Amino acid sequence: MNNQAYPVLGIGFGPANLSLAVALQEFGSLDRAHFIERSPGFQWQDEQLLSGADIQNNPFRDLVMPRNQDSPHTFVKYLASRGALTDYLHLNAKFPLRREYAGYLAWVADAFAASVDYGQSAAELSLVDGADGAELFSVETREGRRYLGEALIVGTGRSPRIPHQFLGSTGKTVFHSTRYLSSINALRHRDIRVAVVGASQSAIEIVLDLLERPNVRQVISIQRGIGFRLKDTSPYSRQVFLPDFVDYFHPLPAETRRRLRAELHSINYAACDQDVIDRLVGTQREYELTGSARLRLQPFTEITGLDTAPRGGPHRLSVRDVNHLTQDTVDADVIVLATGFKDFGTGPDDEPYHPLLEGVAHRLPLDGDGIPVVGRDYAIELKASTPRPLKVYLNGLCEASHGMGDAGALAMLSVRASDISRSLLSLRDTRASRRRPAAQALR
Repeated sequence: MNNQAYPVLGIGFGPANLSLAVALQEFGSLDRAHFIERSPGFQWQDEQLLSGADIQNNPFRDLVMPRNQDSPHTFVKYLASRGALTDYLHLNAKFPLRREYAGYLAWVADAFAASVDYGQSAAELSLVDGADGAELFSVETREGRRYLGEALIVGTGRSPRIPHQFLGSTGKTVFHSTRYLSSINALRHRDIRVAVVGASQSAIEIVLDLLERPNVRQVISIQRGIGFRLKDTSPYSRQVFLPDFVDYFHPLPAETRRRLRAELHSINYAACDQDVIDRLVGTQREYELTGSARLRLQPFTEITGLDTAPRGGPHRLSVRDVNHLTQDTVDADVIVLATGFKDFGTGPDDEPYHPLLEGVAHRLPLDGDGIPVVGRDYAIELKASTPRPLKVYLNGLCEASHGMGDAGALAMLSVRASDISRSLLSLRDTRASRRRPAAQALR
């Protein structure tokens, strides 16, 4: 057990908390922070590092550049350190390849290795009394360690959305896209038919990857809509990824925020980039010309049930045309769920709060819908926090309260890290001022 209480304790060390570490270093407060990460080392989207996949984000909007162009931790500095800047510029690419950006993130993470314990998976969160009588966050890990913190930063990413038809059925041949590469590679020696559920960028990238695999006999793309749609890339629409939009969005009533999110949904969800759509259309045309049935697109289709044949036989999906309401079945050996991630909400595919917060659920301030109230600084201040404020910061989990720029998008990393860092510094000053009168009274 570790009885040291960190002023700032972070759970997860992906891009969100890595960007926060960079900001805290700039503010001179990195020595007050410590992070734990379940992976044995830094990794980012290892399960989705597919050939040709890019990040869909301007590389100038990296971990730090919008805040500090002189930082040693920018993407440009990473390229220069490898002698690759000229080659990268020569490519004239709109976005970096996902694999190259993963290298950049790992390069920055190396500089902060002393601030993170890898191989520690947070299992349980609770509150305990510190030596001064004030409450602390206590995080127990599956590996048997305990970490204490005065402020908690949750930067784990959102929970995968598993449609209710598949709950209890996930495993080696039914899995979410976050487990794609390891799961599909484990099946490389089997002759398989694969159904891909979803219409997102991840879904189309997975379809294209499957069609490159010789052991995949057929790929079936199942979608509720008409087919893969083009993203809304208008600069006006993509203002949702600017800091000013957060200021506009956050004060709105909850019902208005829900309506606005629904209106803007196509900017980031169930839509794809032009390049991957062009690749798939070209591949589809090749199959049509040769009479191949290797690619099967099944639009306007919803899944109503799942049956698995005994002795490892194929999965049988019960499906329905969303317009004609006609019933059918689809057989597949493997099912990939490119179905996105949960938001905070009351819908059937939502969750009221991150599962890690269950241990402090009784202290969460709730709105009229029963959802935790998240401040503009990305913090939930626990009820009855005495004698000092007790805050949980949600780093990258706040789409419902802060808008689409918080939906795992890289564009807002540096700005959000600045907001959280300033709030942490303010919290530190508040605690110091509250301790000061007591210390003076002892003199």
